[in-house]
Order: sequence, then structure tokens, then C-alpha cells
Amino acid sequence: MADTPQLGSRGIYVADVEQSLPYGIFDADHHLYAPSDAVTRYLSAEMIERAWLPGEPRMLTEEEHDEEEDHERRTLGVHSAPEGGHGGVDLSEISGMAGNIPIPGAMLNKLNPMKDLDQLSREQLVERYNAMRPAFEKKDPRLSLMDLQNVEVAVLHTVGTGWESAFRRGDIEAGYAVNRAYNDWLWEDWGYAHENRILVPVPIPLLDVDLAVAELRRSLERGAKFVDLQPGPAWNGRSPFDPYFDPFWNLVNESNTRVAVHLGGTYARHGGEWGEKPDARYVEFNGFQWVSYWGDRPMMDTLTAMFYHGMFGRFPNIKVLIAEFGTVWLPYLLRKLDHAMLLGRKPKWGTLPGRPSSVFKERCVIAPFPEEDINRGIATVGADCLVFGSDFPHSEGVPDPMQYVTLLKDLDDTTIRKIMRDNLVRFIG
Repeated sequence: MADTPQLGSRGIYVADVEQSLPYGIFDADHHLYAPSDAVTRYLSAEMIERAWLPGEPRMLTEEEHDEEEDHERRTLGVHSAPEGGHGGVDLSEISGMAGNIPIPGAMLNKLNPMKDLDQLSREQLVERYNAMRPAFEKKDPRLSLMDLQNVEVAVLHTVGTGWESAFRRGDIEAGYAVNRAYNDWLWEDWGYAHENRILVPVPIPLLDVDLAVAELRRSLERGAKFVDLQPGPAWNGRSPFDPYFDPFWNLVNESNTRVAVHLGGTYARHGGEWGEKPDARYVEFNGFQWVSYWGDRPMMDTLTAMFYHGMFGRFPNIKVLIAEFGTVWLPYLLRKLDHAMLLGRKPKWGTLPGRPSSVFKERCVIAPFPEEDINRGIATVGADCLVFGSDFPHSEGVPDPMQYVTLLKDLDDTTIRKIMRDNLVRFIG
């Protein structure tokens, strides 16, 4: 009988493949899991009644869960699995699964930690994942886990804060009340820059400029270093970079606050133009909705607006982190943006500060997907604006962030350090 593979020092990957580096890493794409009361803890009963109609979901998160759904759905969050599982691992055959928090790394193929383990070892690994759960939900257990993982700094993104229902009905006051309450929960359970190691981009919807500015000022007073920008148009049918919102962007610019754009948001609201349900949740997406709303198109539209609606031209200090969109679309879009400039196409507002592909390299950093060929990104924008994002602890993320190094094995040590640490250090400033 073959010996059981020996796990490495961090207890996720087997010892002979576990990676290490002589310095702490900076991870541009970590996640947290919100409790069921995250959007109601600080709301009055009256505002709760105004914010959601009976039966409406209060958060549009990737972890939406129905207790009636099958075992596979529970272990992968809202995702499905191909026949035979990801990386040849069928999670439905593993005991120990519970609740709606998916198993980190379960959707990976090349970096799936379970594929080299026997059945007993897989079940023991699930036990270790379950023991990690406090670190998915609170800042201090997360710091302890980051110490174990050698993650010096992590940018923790949040997905969906519950304001959407009120905005759709035109109740702006209720929508912003939900936003403030959710941000109060973020502040209480995570902080915005806890120990200067857990950096949380603060979500602020762009609809009413005065209310948005007020929430930004409140967040900056609490030490926020990032503001979250949902991909796509603003909620009032404007571009996020319409001069109407200049007071908001002026404050971002003057405070040197970094902008984070992360996969998610509510691009589905444009689906009505295609005969699709405009308030569809991620768990309901068909193939058309997933391709159109979840990934390339929202980010391509948003980055194009940053250039041709004048954000980069009007606000010279604003820099943008693009997380969990991958880079497959980037060569095409930068070529298209440059082509528009060469054809004499002008921004709607302001001026271009230079050739878009060059400005991107100066003002943006972007995280390739885990398991994506990073050499394509390097060929497009060079190594200096690529940052590593593990997507931990999502099921499609790297369950031990350091393991991302295996994807960089063909690069020299200086370039590896840039991607694993130095580029994000420089970006954060």
C-alpha cells in the first residue's frame, strides 16, 4: 500500500510541491464571508422595511445558498462542477462538507490541492478547511492565518451590499442607508486597514453625488485606503466619470485613495434590453447572462470609460487595481483604445493624458486569474503592473496563496518578487 503523501508546513499541499519565498507576499485578491445580518445590524426597522420588499434577497453575493440545493452546490458555493469534478476530484464523494461556505481551491485544475491525495487525506483536508472558517469571517483570525501563509498584506474584496433593491424602486435614501449600515459592519468586523495588513476597498454606490461624497469622507476618517468601484454605469444612468461625480473623484484624487474594481456588481440590470431578467442573481444566470455580465464586458466598458470619459485625464493621482477579471481581454482592449486615439476620437469630457496603453501601465495594476498563463499579460503590459491575486478563500481561488508561485516557475527571481510583492507595495504607496 502506498504511503500517504506528506503534507507541507501549511497543511494544504503535499510537501514535495509546496512553495515558499524568503519574503512576505502582497495579495491583491482576498475575500471575506459576510454574516446574515451584515446589512441589517445597523438599520432601523423602518429602513429595513423600506429597503427590501417581502421575499427579496438582502444581499447579492457569490455565496447565495438555498438549503434545498444539492451537496455539490453547497461545496462549490453557487458554482456547478463538470463530470468527474475539477482536477479529477469529485467533492460529492468526500464527507465533512457543511454549510454554504465552499471549499477553497475546489474549482481549480492545475493547483487543486486534493488531486494528489487519497480519500482519507482529502477528508482530513476538508476538516482543516472547516477549522479555518473563523478566518473567513473575522479580522483577527484572518491575520493569524495570513501569518501562517506568509501573506504580509491582503486586499479583501466584498461582493454585493444589498442597496440594489431600494435603488431599483427609486428610494435613494434607503439605498444609501443600506450602504452606510453595511460599511459600519465592515468597519466593526474587519476595519478598513486593520494593522495596515488587511485593506478593505469600501463600497460606495454612485447615484447621488452628495451622499456618495459624505460616505467617502466618513470612510476616509476611519482610515480607508481603497474605495470599491462597481464595474459598469452608475446607478442614475450616468457614466461613473460624468462630471456630475467630480466632487467624489476630486476627493479620491486629493486623498490619494486607491480605486479597486472587482468582479461582481449588478451588470445584469441591463439584461432587459435582451429580454433577460434585469434583477437576475448570479445563481440564476444562464450562459448568455454569465458571458455578458460576469467578466470581460463589464470591465472593458468600465476601463474604456475611464479613458474616454476623462477620469485619467482629469484626476492625475487616481490609480486603479483591477482584480478577478483576468487578462485575456486586455491585449484586445488596449489595442482598441490606442486605435481610437490614433483615429482622432476624443474623450467625451477632458483630454487623454497620453496613449492609453502607456497610461494603463502608469496608473493601473491588474491581477491575472489563478491558473491563467501570466506570460500573456507580461507580453501585453510588462511585468511591472501585474500583481498576484489568489482569490482566497473562494472555491476558484488558490487555497494556499503562496502556491501561485508554481505558475511563475519560468520567470527570474526579480520578476517573481515584483508580481508576488513589489508591484502592489509600490501601487499602495
